[in-house]
Amino acid sequence: MSLTTYYMHLIVARISSLVSPDLILYILPALSVTILFLSLKTMFFKTPKLRKVK
Repeated sequence: MSLTTYYMHLIVARISSLVSPDLILYILPALSVTILFLSLKTMFFKTPKLRKVK
């Protein structure tokens, strides 16, 4: 198990013990959709201006 996977397991285990299991079913999809929306917004509406190659 990699170090990142280990720490993600610890974080998810702590979060699941703090909130009810039913609430996680609503938080994870909402978080996924939010990240998807923000990345699409960045890709299509706030695209960085690139320099032309000479």
